[in-house]
Amino acid sequence: MEKMALIKRWVLTSLALTALSNSSLALDTQQLDKQQQAAPVDHLPAFGASLFKGAFKDQPFRGFNSSYLVTVGDQITLQLWGAYSFNSVLTVDAQGNIFIPEVGPVHVAGVENGDLNSFVLRHVKRVFKNNVQAYANLEASQPVKVFVTGYVESPGLYPGFSSDSVLYYLDSAGGISRESGSFIDIKVLRQGKELQRINLYRFLVEGQMPALQLRNGDSIVVGPRQGYVSIEGAVQESGQIEFVGSTTHLGEMLMVAKPDPQANFARITQVIGGEQQASYLPLEEAITTPLHPGAHVELVSDSEISSISVRVNGEVEGPAAYVLPYGATLQDLLDKLRYRDNADPFAIQLYRKSVAKKQKVALERSLDALEMEALTRQPTTTSEKASLKDTASMIQNFIAKARGAQPRGQVVLANNRKSTDILLEDGDELVVPLRASTVSVVGEVIFPTSLVFNERHTLEDYIELAGGFSNNAQTEELVVLHLDGTISRIKERKFDDHLKGVLRPGDEIMVMPKIQASELQVTKDVTEILYRIAVGTAAVLSF
Repeated sequence: MEKMALIKRWVLTSLALTALSNSSLALDTQQLDKQQQAAPVDHLPAFGASLFKGAFKDQPFRGFNSSYLVTVGDQITLQLWGAYSFNSVLTVDAQGNIFIPEVGPVHVAGVENGDLNSFVLRHVKRVFKNNVQAYANLEASQPVKVFVTGYVESPGLYPGFSSDSVLYYLDSAGGISRESGSFIDIKVLRQGKELQRINLYRFLVEGQMPALQLRNGDSIVVGPRQGYVSIEGAVQESGQIEFVGSTTHLGEMLMVAKPDPQANFARITQVIGGEQQASYLPLEEAITTPLHPGAHVELVSDSEISSISVRVNGEVEGPAAYVLPYGATLQDLLDKLRYRDNADPFAIQLYRKSVAKKQKVALERSLDALEMEALTRQPTTTSEKASLKDTASMIQNFIAKARGAQPRGQVVLANNRKSTDILLEDGDELVVPLRASTVSVVGEVIFPTSLVFNERHTLEDYIELAGGFSNNAQTEELVVLHLDGTISRIKERKFDDHLKGVLRPGDEIMVMPKIQASELQVTKDVTEILYRIAVGTAAVLSF
């Protein structure tokens, strides 16, 4: 509690959120690019990237606050009753007037909405001294067209109303460019002069948005992305957080990311003077550490762990979870297990969350690279253009399916005499499988199925028993996933061999799909990803 109180006190007293947008320090652009390119590859999205998904443009604001200033084009409902009756909707003309019968023109432009009724009534009373009452109310604001430009997805001229917020117009333009736009440097210009500077972090963190009244021809300009620091781990909001200046401090960034109460250490990696540096500091010390553009910070809860919990499933008797001392090995856990009669202790499987996470990150990077390769190819002929378009569409569909794959995070224990010395982690899962008697054939075969293991059968026999290869099968190589997590890749010339010692009960014969892409590099990339998914998830993804 004392540590968190110290952090909050330091943050609130020494750093204000306005420093994110009002700092007078200017950062050299070349130095910024150099530092951020040299920093570790970052998979985190920009803070605020989820803001513009259509929620603002689909909900235009038609109401008025009391400080709204009446302007040309606004519509006012006016009712007079008593000795003289009148009921109509009046439009504020180009001179800023509305014309009231028997009263004449009344200049209402610039009058605050909260004062409109009393203002109009005073003018009516100058003519009708007694027995006439008036009620004036804004009916609709002026339709306007506002330029949205700078680092947005679709710069242009967008229609709306003067009462609509800046968020409405930014959303209409597709939002801020995720790769190059700034969330803290947005200007509203009127006749070339700055009317308002907006920092969207104020809206995201505090819910504050300037109440601007836009006019025809106003411009909303999104500036280029500033330096940023990536923060993840024990925080409420991970992401790349912008700042203005040559450096910032972690305390300033945590005003946006908000640390979890249990966070007490920070792992900081950044490039300083062309050299990558890493540090691991208590949070009280880390909050004052200067951070350079491109720095990566991971907040952790590094307490003294005295025990871990490991789940155990499968053919074992006893509890489903074991609490072990911190630093326990796999052998320590195995010594506690009581196997059932049909258990296969030689094919034990260990699954780990941290491994699954790394597998997922590696898969996502491969998919990102494939997407970039496929979508940035430039055709040289008309026929090649059509071919690349078809290939790009096919790859996009494949990538969408591949992103849904969830690696299992299996730690392969086979073929290593010291595997039982591995240290267990909190949250590990140990599976003791049933002694297998079948072989599965999955993927691009006519009838994916499980067959009784026969040591006399070859790979070719199992494929034939599953109906043979489908038309889309990759017949030159098969993948055999063994129960213990190891794999074998079998070339076509060995399909008809008995492969003694390779095929075993519990194996899964995986027939991969044939890749039909016009580009050799794309074919190789897709094939690599398919094999990675097959091994990591024990499933064959179609292409």
